[in-house]
Amino acid sequence: MDFDFNTDQYMLRDSVRRFLDDHAGPAQVRASAGAFDERLWQGLCELGLPSLLVPEAQEGTGLGLLDAALLWEDMGRSLLPAPLIQTMVVSDSLARGASAEQAALWLPALASGQARWTWAQQEADRDPSSLKLQARPHAGGWQLQGQKMLVPAAASATHLLVSARGSDGQAGLFVCEVGAAGLTMAPHHSIDDHSGLCQVSFADTPAQPLAGGAQEVARLLDVSALAASLQMVGVAAAAMDLALDYAKQRTQFGQAIGAFQAIKHKFADMLVALEGARSCAYHAAWALADEDSSAPVAVSMAKAASGDMCRLVCNESMQIHGGVGFTHDFNVHWFMRRGKYLEHAFGDASWHRERVAASLLDEAQTA
Repeated sequence: MDFDFNTDQYMLRDSVRRFLDDHAGPAQVRASAGAFDERLWQGLCELGLPSLLVPEAQEGTGLGLLDAALLWEDMGRSLLPAPLIQTMVVSDSLARGASAEQAALWLPALASGQARWTWAQQEADRDPSSLKLQARPHAGGWQLQGQKMLVPAAASATHLLVSARGSDGQAGLFVCEVGAAGLTMAPHHSIDDHSGLCQVSFADTPAQPLAGGAQEVARLLDVSALAASLQMVGVAAAAMDLALDYAKQRTQFGQAIGAFQAIKHKFADMLVALEGARSCAYHAAWALADEDSSAPVAVSMAKAASGDMCRLVCNESMQIHGGVGFTHDFNVHWFMRRGKYLEHAFGDASWHRERVAASLLDEAQTA
């Protein structure tokens, strides 16, 4: 059985990588200073990337999560600041839960890049699945009441997909436009300001519901955690490459520091951790794309492994650079910042391990 990606998937990855090499990366992050880059967004749209997970019937490419996996890894490697990953993740939910009328209204605009989307999920609780924001029926529609935190790319989004509890207490997904009545935003100052994290408040904000309920909220959390895992693989790979280049150039006692056994051991440990986490993330992408029953556990294993790995690799890469790694003259700290944000986004390693343990206990009790 062949577990590798196919030729078309690698060709798509290579095309996107060439674009990101030319238009993204630490240099673009420095130049943007956290602001939305319209030219970069237009370039991504010209490649058709927002349309990747949109069905062909709604003017999309009609590909799947497995096709996106390699791209999300490279977007992590390039520190992509645009709201592309959030838009792609949301498009998967819209394609599954939107009515025919809603799909015709939202998906073509999303596929063309005219609309930019993100998901508002995290609340004050550490548990990423905790949900207190209320959705209430009102005048034949729905209104949202409450607050979300750490919403990625919210400042540059045109639409929000919001998870909330309905009047029956059940979780569901609701769509509202940025600029709708009662919606306010405030930027979070975080370790990674280029992720565009915002606090979003809703005060009787009008919204439209999607079908699917709690099942689609859970899937969206899994897709988001998968995207974060793959980005961390790319972040760590880029940080390790920077450390390797530096170890070849920095000399001590008349030779490059990369020749010292202690430094070689660091790289060996980093590579083993990186490849293990990459394999976990690729398996989770396959399981989720195939809607396998093991997908939630596979995603949690990937998120925990990728979080631990990214922290290890970024820390060791910083150690190899020494004190200069913390200065803005070197790029390794940008990857450490992004990795630290992603490590805690959509559940940290501890939360996901608890989720895996709970699943295994449930299986043991029902066996």
